[in-house]
Amino acid sequence: MIHTLVVFHVQSGRAAEFEADHRKLLALMGGQPGCIEIRAHRSLSDPLEYMVYGSWEDKEAWERAHQTPEFKESFKSLPLIGHTLSRGSFFEPVYGTKGS
Repeated sequence: MIHTLVVFHVQSGRAAEFEADHRKLLALMGGQPGCIEIRAHRSLSDPLEYMVYGSWEDKEAWERAHQTPEFKESFKSLPLIGHTLSRGSFFEPVYGTKGS
């Protein structure tokens, strides 16, 4: 299993549009083979910054899901200033704890 972290910077005044379009994109991604979970988070200090956390069976499942024509078209329409994703955005579980 791998985990991905992506940060999105949304154009000013377009957060509601981003959230509506991004919800549709997450629904599409969540239905792809190998997707375990995707969650979007909004920054408490910058309401135009979002972080998306995903869990995937493996990196190949993530890559396949991002190569579909539907993903590419939907992603292009998001009102973004930019986003970050690098090799450093992929993590595999090593250890942890659960809260009570």
